[in-house]
Amino acid sequence: MTILAALEQATEAIEAPYFLLPIAGRDLPIKRERVYCYELFHQLRLALRDSQLTLTGEPDKRGHPDFPPINPDFILHTPGGHEENTAVVEVECRVGLEHLIKDFRNLKTMRDRGYGTLVLLLFANSNVPWPKLAQAAREADIGLGEIAVLLHRAPGLAATREHPPAPTAA
Repeated sequence: MTILAALEQATEAIEAPYFLLPIAGRDLPIKRERVYCYELFHQLRLALRDSQLTLTGEPDKRGHPDFPPINPDFILHTPGGHEENTAVVEVECRVGLEHLIKDFRNLKTMRDRGYGTLVLLLFANSNVPWPKLAQAAREADIGLGEIAVLLHRAPGLAATREHPPAPTAA
């Protein structure tokens, strides 16, 4: 199963309290990336159970001789070597430019170390902010077309792969 297919299956299984966290004393739940990521990790492990690759959550690259000190949200690889650096996933619910630039810089760093599939998974958003993504990609010096952008709109629905709008004719 590809990482994109596994992400589709895993995101569909995420239930409401992991998607938006209910808070005592508040009327509305809030977005919490860490809560979402822990459940996504669990669901991805289930989806990838037959894979020979290892899913690692927030691997701390400090002190690693081949990486700067970054912590991508998820990597799919064979630990101990660079032969099967398969995929890296950055998860984001905040679509501010600074967050997107950081995520894209992490994706670029991992691409430069041999990771073949680069994924930005946006959750709890109704649409993809393409102009911000394009600006963040430019500032991070990575092609937006190199990144699979997934949008997870609501619990119980699978994330969908999104594509930038076609340029309009002048």
